Amino acid sequence: MVHWRQSLLIFSALILSGGQLIAASTKEQRAYAVAVADFQNEMWSPAETNFIQFLQKFPKSTNAPAAVLLLAQAEFKQGKLSEAIALLQTRKAGAGHLADQYVYWIGEAQFQRVDLAAAGETFLGLARDFPQSPLRLRAVVEAAAAWAELGRWPEVSALLQETNGVFQRAAQSEPANELVARGRLLLAQAALAQDDFDGAAATLASVDPQALEPELGWQLAYLLYQVKLATGDTNAALAATTNLLQIARQENEESLRGESVALHADLLEQIGSNAEAQIAYQENLTNAPVERQRQAVLKIAALAAAQGQFATAEDSLRDFVARFPDSPAADIALLSLGELLLTNYVTSGPAGAATNQLQLAAAAFDQLLGTYTNSPLAGKAYLGRGWCEWLRYLDSGAAASTTNCLADFEAAAQKPLSPEDLAVARFKIGDALFAQNRFAEALENYRSVIDDFTSYPSVMQSLGDLALCQSLRACMAMTNTAGAEDTMARILKLYPTSQETGNNLLLMGEYLVDLNQPTNALALFRRFEAFAPSSPLRPQVELAIAYAREQAQDWAAAIKQYETWLTDFPTNGLRPQAEYALAQANYQAGNETNAFLRFTNFVAQYPTNDLTPLAQWWVAGHFFNAGDYPKAEKNYKFIFQNFAANDLAYPAQMMAGRAAAARQDYPGAINYFSKLEVDTNCPMALRVEAAFAHGNALMQMDSTDTNNPLANFQQAIPVFSQICQLYPTNEPGARAWIKIGDCDLQLTNYDAATNAYAQVLDSNVQANVSLRSQAQIGIGIVLGKKAALAAGDDQKALLQLALDNYLEVFDTWTGKNLRDGETADPFWVKEAGQQALPLIETLGAANPDKFIDQMEQLLPQLKDSLEKTRAALPPKN
Repeated sequence: MVHWRQSLLIFSALILSGGQLIAASTKEQRAYAVAVADFQNEMWSPAETNFIQFLQKFPKSTNAPAAVLLLAQAEFKQGKLSEAIALLQTRKAGAGHLADQYVYWIGEAQFQRVDLAAAGETFLGLARDFPQSPLRLRAVVEAAAAWAELGRWPEVSALLQETNGVFQRAAQSEPANELVARGRLLLAQAALAQDDFDGAAATLASVDPQALEPELGWQLAYLLYQVKLATGDTNAALAATTNLLQIARQENEESLRGESVALHADLLEQIGSNAEAQIAYQENLTNAPVERQRQAVLKIAALAAAQGQFATAEDSLRDFVARFPDSPAADIALLSLGELLLTNYVTSGPAGAATNQLQLAAAAFDQLLGTYTNSPLAGKAYLGRGWCEWLRYLDSGAAASTTNCLADFEAAAQKPLSPEDLAVARFKIGDALFAQNRFAEALENYRSVIDDFTSYPSVMQSLGDLALCQSLRACMAMTNTAGAEDTMARILKLYPTSQETGNNLLLMGEYLVDLNQPTNALALFRRFEAFAPSSPLRPQVELAIAYAREQAQDWAAAIKQYETWLTDFPTNGLRPQAEYALAQANYQAGNETNAFLRFTNFVAQYPTNDLTPLAQWWVAGHFFNAGDYPKAEKNYKFIFQNFAANDLAYPAQMMAGRAAAARQDYPGAINYFSKLEVDTNCPMALRVEAAFAHGNALMQMDSTDTNNPLANFQQAIPVFSQICQLYPTNEPGARAWIKIGDCDLQLTNYDAATNAYAQVLDSNVQANVSLRSQAQIGIGIVLGKKAALAAGDDQKALLQLALDNYLEVFDTWTGKNLRDGETADPFWVKEAGQQALPLIETLGAANPDKFIDQMEQLLPQLKDSLEKTRAALPPKN
């Protein structure tokens, strides 16, 4: 029920540092690094294999103790607990400075294996035998947790209360430490188990609830509840259960929430608040563990029966239909049951028991329509079942529900109904069609409500303005501006004082803003001001006026409008939107200094607002564009660290990496990029972009291996290769092949480079002309490098092949070598020409003068330099 421990996966700084690797052989270093990389990437099985092989090959390595420890942890993560224990016990003598961690992980594995007595002794041994270990406090708390699991409460108390013991010293010196909080909770639990309620209360009072994570906060509240209940203070106990509920909802953990609800409801029942208990149990009817749901169903039924609530009426109606199915009143009973359940659902909302009642209501209407096919109540039953499907659609968004409710509302409209019910059926047909984006048909049904029921005041009073409102929305959805304007005129004429009229004026104005008709929108907003100067919608209208000013790109007027708005509505809930929009307007107006101040103030004033990530993004971009990369990185980090669920979180992490790369902190940049690459929640396009950035950073950074200055290019190739595997025939793969070719070129792996570039030219690969040109120029460069290593005819042949590749790219400007719809890329045409010109001269393959003429025609901006090249040509014979 309550969990008191939290395992720790130790990544020792010493274990993973490069300090020990420097002295090791290159082969040893690589073997260890490969194993560590697998471990860091949580690839437990490969890590296990690689560490075993490392230890077999290099048993005397200085990295051997660390390898043993990491191997044991890899086995632990795979559930190989006995193997991990045996390994650590066997190799403990050679653990050196890691001995305390060996012991710790033996205890962890024993605990996980539910060998609690042994785990407790192991943890106590760590605390006793390693007086300088930073794991001593954790070991003592873990030992206490093991005794607690075994119910050895006196030992828990003795261990944690020892005056000069590890825990008490930590409690005095580090009262805010999470392990101290966990220990105190264990100590309070031990006191409770031994009926020492005062001791438990005193211990709990020493824990600061504000400093706890939600899980520990729940445990604290739970123990406080137990203490208060045990001492008969039911009011305090009830307050504790309320706190439990709040924490559990915040944590959004199903079992905690279910248990909190049950504790709260049970205590309400104990003090005689049966109505409140019944309501409390309803939360456990959905999204709770099965046993809690069953308990809630039984409790709600029992409490309702005890109070004689309307559920009794539901049971009576069901019982009547079951006992007298042939009664003439059976269909009335079923209709009444369905409507009763439906009404209660609408009243209580789509939560708790209401969800079940919606299903029961539909079942009652189904039974009426299936059993009593000739009932005069069929129309109302279809209408009721249609409402059930409509409400199900509103709750779930299921498209099938719109189809079902449309069929039911249409069937209802074909049956005998009162005018009021028929108007409702027509209106809901319109809503169902609207939900299916069938706006023209929806508009017909809304207009039928307005035009066909004018002689029924009750219909006009209840549905007239709503039908016009929906008509307006249907017209706008079809971009039928004339129809929308006509409908707006009817609204103003027929319902000038309706609450919906102000909403419609605002909606129509915003629609015109979206259509880029700011002048018309402003006229409509001014009409609203005259129509309802004291409307509660006035702040929204004034804000919409500013948006219209923006649409007209009248930034000065927009800024003035926002500033006036902020003065006129200082406490309005829309203030954050106005503050943000004012900052954006200043930026658009060219007032970047003002924009910067307003965005930074916005972040400080509204740290949790939905717009705060956008404001922080602007600030980060401001620093990035200014070349202040450390501040840019800091601001991008703020976004993904504080708004992890926001759409900007992953892009911000990407930009933080780019900022780190821009300031040449390539390891830091790679850290950002690598995390994005392995995060399966990150959009694939961004993961690929991160992989490219990762590879580029490796290519740009200096190698840490002084004996291999090109080592980073070797490391970059696998990064780019992963992209090729993901997109073997698509553009990202083509780009990655080019990068691989560039790396192999640097590594003088000329054949591999040629092969990589050639992949881009494959007809099955969707590479655009720019990528193909780049790859072909790369092939030419490689061939030139190979030619420099050859002589005679071999050299000439290679140079000719290089020239052929350059000329194929150069000729794209004439339309050659292009695919349908493509145009040449001027940059690569220029590059190809510049690469080809010296080869034309060297090989005598063509007239250099004429080629220069072609280049000047295509690239007039190079004429001066090309003329110098022409002048340097040898004279013609």
